[in-house]
Amino acid sequence: MTRRAKFAFVTLAVIILLFLAAYVAFMDRDDRLAATFRFAVNEPEAALKQIVQIAERRGTLVGSGIGVVIPERESTILGRTQWIISPDGVIRGAAPKRGLVVTLTPAMRDGRVTWNCKVEPERQFMPATCRFLEQVNR
Repeated sequence: MTRRAKFAFVTLAVIILLFLAAYVAFMDRDDRLAATFRFAVNEPEAALKQIVQIAERRGTLVGSGIGVVIPERESTILGRTQWIISPDGVIRGAAPKRGLVVTLTPAMRDGRVTWNCKVEPERQFMPATCRFLEQVNR
């Protein structure tokens, strides 16, 4: 094998390795985004519906969060997720291992519950996460 052929072979091998490293990093980011979306949207979904049913039946948010629970979960990507629901229906979720926080605040308007969503840090979540959550019960 000539010197030029060896150089071409090594160069090609380096390019392939760089491509594979970039691909793995991209896929890992995709997995993290999907996991944060599931954490922010899927885990609190049943609690959102319970709070809406209670609040709309009573006509007030007072006491709508009492007895509503979201179980803790363990994820290989996010670690342990924890949820706190206040008596007036505010839902706060955290994944401390990744520093993620989701806050869902209900409001009554014309006898219907609407949701305000805040995710921190925003860059760790898909842009549509809060839009999706705020539309859940409309």
